[in-house]
Amino acid sequence: MLQFIISQLFGAFALILVCISYFLNKDKFLFIQILSNVFYGAAFLASSSLVAGINTFISILRCAIILYYEKKNKQFPAYYFFLFCLIYICVGILFYKKPWDILTMFTPIFFMLALLMKKMITVKWAIFFPNVALVVYCFFNRLYTSAILDLIESIVLFVSIMVYYIKEHKNQDKSYKIIKKIVYDENCY
Repeated sequence: MLQFIISQLFGAFALILVCISYFLNKDKFLFIQILSNVFYGAAFLASSSLVAGINTFISILRCAIILYYEKKNKQFPAYYFFLFCLIYICVGILFYKKPWDILTMFTPIFFMLALLMKKMITVKWAIFFPNVALVVYCFFNRLYTSAILDLIESIVLFVSIMVYYIKEHKNQDKSYKIIKKIVYDENCY
């Protein structure tokens, strides 16, 4: 029982960090992803989800390397991408217990693809679907609290996407009004 409680506390703390990160720029987002993966990995290991736990700890290194290349404004090397894909698949095969472990073998690959996108809004859209896959994984592994937390994360992610589009729409309206005033204002000349 104590193991379950510890797992849920780690997961809840990771959730708070991740939800905050969805409203930040990409560099800060990646840094917080590193921190949250520490807690997510601990939560998965405490609940005996080895594939998810090990892959999450591997993802810490992946996020750190991606952040390094982002800060240097350089392209993430393809060999790292293929190396991480190979590692995730090997871990999945080595620690495979249940059919649902296949999800945790491939979701980190989809997360990695998402993190390689340049625009933060594209990153958010690309992360949305692997997030939903984790909700399904947690549900079928009877990790109901984690499923609820992952569902909350998916909802917050969706809200952050909508907030982006609302802000973008307001900026377009302001630009339109400025152009309209310049074009149609007779006192402008």
